[in-house]
Amino acid sequence: MTAATSTIVGALACQKNSFLKTLNTKVVSSYEFIPPSTSKEKQNKNNKNNTPKELKFGVEFEDTVLFPEGGGQPFDKGTVTILNDEGASSLSSSSSSSSSSSSPSSSENKTIEVNAILRDKLKAVHILDEPLEPGTPVKLEVDWTRRVDIMQQHTGQHLLSAVFDTLKLDTLSWSMGNVINYIELPEKVSDEVVQQVQQRVNQLIFEAHPVHVVTRDDHGVEIDTSHLPDDYDQSKGVVRIVKIGDDIDSNPCCGTHLTNTAQIGSIVLLNQTSIRGGHSRLYFTCGARVAQIASEYFDILKTVSGTQLSCQIDDVVTKVDQLSTNYRKANSTIANLTKELANLKATEIFNKLKNTEDGVAYVYREENNPDYLTTVQKELTTMINANKDSGVDITNKHTIVLINGNQTSNGGMVKILGPKANDIATELKQKISNLKGGGKGTFQGKITTYLKGEIESVISYLDTL
Repeated sequence: MTAATSTIVGALACQKNSFLKTLNTKVVSSYEFIPPSTSKEKQNKNNKNNTPKELKFGVEFEDTVLFPEGGGQPFDKGTVTILNDEGASSLSSSSSSSSSSSSPSSSENKTIEVNAILRDKLKAVHILDEPLEPGTPVKLEVDWTRRVDIMQQHTGQHLLSAVFDTLKLDTLSWSMGNVINYIELPEKVSDEVVQQVQQRVNQLIFEAHPVHVVTRDDHGVEIDTSHLPDDYDQSKGVVRIVKIGDDIDSNPCCGTHLTNTAQIGSIVLLNQTSIRGGHSRLYFTCGARVAQIASEYFDILKTVSGTQLSCQIDDVVTKVDQLSTNYRKANSTIANLTKELANLKATEIFNKLKNTEDGVAYVYREENNPDYLTTVQKELTTMINANKDSGVDITNKHTIVLINGNQTSNGGMVKILGPKANDIATELKQKISNLKGGGKGTFQGKITTYLKGEIESVISYLDTL
């Protein structure tokens, strides 16, 4: 009796017919699955406290309706239902690839969730929580809503890249997200080009061009296969070429695709970000996601306009511009006031120190924003430099302590300048449990959090200096 074998990746039932929802088949093999170690796990391989990985099993079937991860497309989600005798007998009468075969009621069959489907060279490996006996008849069922969504994104990307090809802009890579995808282009494109491409792509969708898959032999034209995985044996496998229309696009791809561009629904191009080497990521989404994201963005806009800006949606841009202008003016006013206050404080410290030989002064601010303390230091330094005969010297004679924060301000900072910096820092470390820092001549430290009563104790100490 010939041992059963699994269908190779490239000729899977889900690849031959992307609209197949269920499949009756049999288990070929089942074994403990050991996932490859991540880079972090490799670094920690000598750590005896590593948590043991949850036991999983790799299962191969004669064929599958669940697509394994590859080609920029995530793996399908779905279930495996173990068939009883009635379901098993239907295998012989339904030619195992039929999606319309009868199956027994779910109450009589055990259904198992598929964790993942991975490609191991030419094999599709289904990752389950338990092993299955070879020869067991099963029914595989794909998460159809998710499959359609993935096909809309993937076919949409092929079409989008094809339009950019006509502009001599190659797609260098792409990524499918849960909501938003992107393609990487060799340069940032203008808003006019983005608008032009979006109009052209949606016109091709409206024209309902056929999408079909052929093999390399059937294609009859040399095709670039350099992007296929290195571990995929092209001599034994099947190189699939996804074609859109007569001459819109032809590209090798292992993924599941729609049968017509109209099934994409629509594509919306969102925004760009510049990345390494002058390249650009152009973000987009397709299909049902377009309506979803439009609805979500509109709800956000409605909330912002109604609740936060108290204006009509059409007036949001004008209102935000006004707020932005007012915000900049307010910040400028605050900066000027901060400088004035800092100058007054610096003047007070300057006058105090110039009458002493080794005096100590401190500045305390409750808020943990360091801007005020920094400005005081700058203003004081300016005064010292402008009055060199004053005798004020925060390097060799006088000491200044800059400190901020309190128990409710999420920590703070300390900076001490002058000859007594080390002695004062030592005392502050005794009074502030979470003070970390150091330095020679100048101490700089950070307080992650103040404990109850600590800042009050510090101020009392500084008052005695």
